[in-house]
Amino acid sequence: MVQGPARRARAQAAAEAEEYAAARRPDLVRLAVLLGSPPDHAAVLADRTLAGVRAGWSELIAGDPDDQLVDLLLEQRALDRTAWWDRVRPDEVLPPELAPLDRLDPRTRAAVVWGALGRDPAGVGDHVPVDPGLPGLVARVAAGVPVPPEVVRIPLRSRSSRRLVLGAAAAAVAVGLLVPALRPDERPAADPPLGPVDVGGRPNPAPVAWYAAGRVHLDEGSAAVPDVVALVEMGAGAVYLDVDGRVVALSGDGGRTLLGQAVLGPGLVGSAVRGRVAWVTEDDEVEVADVGTGRVVDRLDVGDAEQVGLLRMVGPVLRLTEGGSETAWDLDENMIGEVESGQGQGELVDVVGSTELRQLDGGRVAVDGPFGGRVVVPGDGGEISPSEEFVLTRTGEGGLGVRVFEAGTGEERASGTTREDLVLDVRFTGADEITYLLGDRASLPDGSGVGRASGTGPVEVRTCQVRLDFCVVHASGPGFGETAALLAR
Repeated sequence: MVQGPARRARAQAAAEAEEYAAARRPDLVRLAVLLGSPPDHAAVLADRTLAGVRAGWSELIAGDPDDQLVDLLLEQRALDRTAWWDRVRPDEVLPPELAPLDRLDPRTRAAVVWGALGRDPAGVGDHVPVDPGLPGLVARVAAGVPVPPEVVRIPLRSRSSRRLVLGAAAAAVAVGLLVPALRPDERPAADPPLGPVDVGGRPNPAPVAWYAAGRVHLDEGSAAVPDVVALVEMGAGAVYLDVDGRVVALSGDGGRTLLGQAVLGPGLVGSAVRGRVAWVTEDDEVEVADVGTGRVVDRLDVGDAEQVGLLRMVGPVLRLTEGGSETAWDLDENMIGEVESGQGQGELVDVVGSTELRQLDGGRVAVDGPFGGRVVVPGDGGEISPSEEFVLTRTGEGGLGVRVFEAGTGEERASGTTREDLVLDVRFTGADEITYLLGDRASLPDGSGVGRASGTGPVEVRTCQVRLDFCVVHASGPGFGETAALLAR
């Protein structure tokens, strides 16, 4: 079939856009890293930017594409609200020699980096390097920045065809096309609304919402809610899962909305900045709800709810395990793919960026990071810090203790707790900040009741800084009796 002039022109423009995107992508990833993004997420920002370049190529070539490319990246960076963004500082991503860049505003910083990479920064913004040697230093550091490959997106025709393979650096980006089984307007009629609860008492002094003694502690006070087994923070409010399997949005003023029904094992994961929460249903589906509207917005069919593990929701990407497979589901793009990185080398426990934590036999966990080999440390389960610099693991004493290690070296750091502390729950609440929910060891009849107590010993909320070996006690109160005690995720 002979193409007409218009079609040939469009094909030529598309080819030019692809050629330009391929040529600029490495430096665009390096620019995003030098602006303070971890390398794997810098690639995500770069690819989102280049998607805009392809879509608007005809307008871009009317001016200087390089100048506009920087503006597009800065826009993507400003719009990005993934979980690490508010917690990871640029000096935790980049070497200390580049500290002078931290004193520059993002636009000027981008101009310095773009110029150091050999691109013309004219039109990007005026800049005055803090010293003449800075551009050369930037160029040398940029040359060593890893550039993850662009992820190929492949349409999925059936459930069996979604078993795709990604590299470890692209682990946070999903591939393929998923058509949800049901859309919100196909949902059955909602159950009757739940009544509100009173929110009173003093504001929560801790950096995270928490639950103990039958009360959920929110920003502005606490609310009596019985039998909570999982909790996700949502701004001034939270979403909780109770023993009846009800997933309920609890607003900061006590309003409640029933979002759905879940099996208890996988619990909940969510993203406060995006207002989304996910759970697993008895119908073998993962459901994702928009907390603001109270509606389920996405569903994913899984083979067996008992085989599903919900790991994290970072930005638009939900990471989960299903039996022996590990999956990344991009909720924005409605795309999903299997991730193969360290599969077969231990059960995936947590993943942040390009760092994975895997459970091994013999009470050991393995840390696989992007810039070094595997580090193995003692522990059962655990969590990676938002900066990917530290890991915490549960230890002996019936799983009631916690140890903290450097992710890259395995060197142990002070945890802020002792062997005598009863750790009911623990999580990272910052790049080097750990918050604990502690109980009274004397209230446990044995070491098998993690998160539960048989007596009425006191409960304490404590936050510790790993680097400074310094702790602050936020709250200490009456016993939690026969109820669970937990921190919001």
